[in-house]
Amino acid sequence: MSDGFESTFTPLRGQQPPAPFASPEAVRRRGRQRSQRQAVVAGLAVVAVAGAGAGSVANLGPGDGSPTPGASRTTVAPSGTGSRSVVPSPTTPATSAPPSPNGSGRPDPGVADLGALMLRPADLGPGAWRKQLPSEPFSGDTWRWADLCAAYRSSDYQSLRRQADLDFTGYATGSAGYVYEHLHRYAGGWGPRALDDVRHVLATCAGTATPSTAPGSPAPRRFTVVGTDFAGDEALLVREEQWYYEGETLAADPIVTLVAVVRVGDLVGTVMFSPDRDEPYARMVATAAAGRLAAG
Repeated sequence: MSDGFESTFTPLRGQQPPAPFASPEAVRRRGRQRSQRQAVVAGLAVVAVAGAGAGSVANLGPGDGSPTPGASRTTVAPSGTGSRSVVPSPTTPATSAPPSPNGSGRPDPGVADLGALMLRPADLGPGAWRKQLPSEPFSGDTWRWADLCAAYRSSDYQSLRRQADLDFTGYATGSAGYVYEHLHRYAGGWGPRALDDVRHVLATCAGTATPSTAPGSPAPRRFTVVGTDFAGDEALLVREEQWYYEGETLAADPIVTLVAVVRVGDLVGTVMFSPDRDEPYARMVATAAAGRLAAG
């Protein structure tokens, strides 16, 4: 690798690959890291490997994903297996706003362990897949869409307070490929509302059709639902476009990643893909994820 090419991507050296999830105490001490930023860093790594682009691509410019001021926080307590258990509210769906999540925080002993219902390397297709958990995968509320845009308000999404249990896993292959999964169990009858809340947050934070190229403009993101109901009881396939800065100039083309959300009963899996994965692949893996949920 030439000195000039290597110096172009020097800013990426400070970005560490995802690491095993730290203890809750360490997580709270270090603060929350936005999971969206991991997708951007992985996308920039793909750009670097391909030799595309020039300039300081790690500079996302103003508004590069800092948490929204005043965003709410949800406590995630450790379970006995290393997964995370979310303190649930009462289990009957209601039209009024639910109370804050306080209580024992444990799922019923008769329900399946979430770890047994998650994706495995055999579901991911060709590749030397190895376990790689996302580092601190949640920022604020415990779902993929927390603080997605300035208009995000935790109180708009009632299912957040009906999360009964959650777990997460991840796998990597090659230098930059990955698949991450978050799996939530919701209180009885709240699974459909959870999918409605995903649709709501995507509509709220869809983004503008044409990114601004004015100097100093934030590096925008855009979300588009490109597929529905292809797996499980309900499913969404979401295309995320993340622009970034090359030096002082907004890149002409965004980094594109896909997120699949599948629901089976009150189980909701959210599967995130690296930029090198296309829509047919995402549908295949999401269908496998739904099959795992149905087995539980």
